[in-house]
Amino acid sequence: MSANNARDWQLLTLSGNSDLELKTATENLLAYLKQEPEINLEEVAYALQQGKSALKHRRMVVCQDAPDAIAAFKDPKRLLTSIQNQEPPVAFMFPGLGTQYVNMAGELYQVEPRFRQEIDYCCEFLKEILNQDLRDVIYPDRSAPPKGQVSLEPSPGLDLRQMLGRSTTPAEPKKSSSLLNQTHLAQPAMFVIEYALAQLLISWGIRPQVMIGYSIGEYVAATIAGVLSLEEGLTLIATRGQMIQKLPQGAMLAVPLPQRKIAALLNAKLSLSAVNGATMAVVAGDVEAIETLEKQLTNKGLACRRLETTHAFHSYMMNGIASELRELVTTFDLRAPKIPYISNVTGNWISKEEATHPEYWVKHLCQPVLFAPGIKKLYQQSYPILLELGPGQTLGSFALQCIESNPAVSQIILPSLRYVYDHKSDLAFLLKTLGRLWLAGVTINWTEFYNQEHPPQIPFPACIQ
Repeated sequence: MSANNARDWQLLTLSGNSDLELKTATENLLAYLKQEPEINLEEVAYALQQGKSALKHRRMVVCQDAPDAIAAFKDPKRLLTSIQNQEPPVAFMFPGLGTQYVNMAGELYQVEPRFRQEIDYCCEFLKEILNQDLRDVIYPDRSAPPKGQVSLEPSPGLDLRQMLGRSTTPAEPKKSSSLLNQTHLAQPAMFVIEYALAQLLISWGIRPQVMIGYSIGEYVAATIAGVLSLEEGLTLIATRGQMIQKLPQGAMLAVPLPQRKIAALLNAKLSLSAVNGATMAVVAGDVEAIETLEKQLTNKGLACRRLETTHAFHSYMMNGIASELRELVTTFDLRAPKIPYISNVTGNWISKEEATHPEYWVKHLCQPVLFAPGIKKLYQQSYPILLELGPGQTLGSFALQCIESNPAVSQIILPSLRYVYDHKSDLAFLLKTLGRLWLAGVTINWTEFYNQEHPPQIPFPACIQ
């Protein structure tokens, strides 16, 4: 598939003033598709958006061609329907390290020009800093379909063996995978992917009212909010990663305990690194100290989990580069955030004084990520749709355990990119999320989405105009 190919998957949307009207529109569309099985489905999808506003009763499917569309509308697992009353706010959530993989969003890089444009600009800018083209690490074979997606046929589901770490057929080239696990490359790689995803969705009309980032994800939020320019954000995240790479190696341990019980476990070689939920925390520090703690807690029957990492992020082991990072940040023209976002350091809305002070970014490096109190604070303000921009659904799973539902508001938490062990098409995965946003009442800029200045030349019947 070349970078200029049209999308192999389409999002079909229908709406009506009533359930009966929606049902009639669906029947009319299906009848038309049966008569025109060879029609260009993108033209049909585009035509469905022209000439009228989205109405209260809505439904959508993601499909590949007319016969697949007919099948999708008859499949309750693929056909999604909703009734919406008002447009909800959207919150962007940017994850940290841990779920990155080679060819993440690879299909989007091939078929979405805006996404590819952002990736290319960022990677060209980073060449001088990294002395390497980051695209060679993320997309080692950019001319071929991403590994695990040679075909865009409907996915058979999750690769459970790979999800459990037992796959005999790795999803990515070993050399590139090892490079992407090195923090000086992993950090800018995740930044670039998340930033490009955000810009793609913003171009489609999906603008965040609020944001939260996890660890390096806060750098993306700060850049989207205008605290950092894109070039400053790229410079900061790449240089920060290089600084950390030179530090002594450390380890991190996920512990199923509340924050108040973690304090008794800490010492000069162990720090609280993150608070992810009411009974979910991460401890980081010296490798031997972490091994000792793991044995101690396991013997007590606690199910701890070592994180795949080379360094003890957000711990005392970051202090060695504090002054160097502070000096770097003083060279930037930090500005007040234009979009509100949550601080990892305080678990509260970031202030202008914090965002624009170099000392804040040192604290962000060395102090724990207070995600749990932060996501609670964010959600309670306006009960937004939580949209995770990055591979996997880690933040979504954390948020689900942290936030309290409001009976008057639908709780919606959506991913944007698949996990590495999920063999779905990247495009189909994102289109389903786009469709679910539309079902919830979010306004989509369809003109930008289809990148068409003129409607299709083929005359369509009234049922799909």
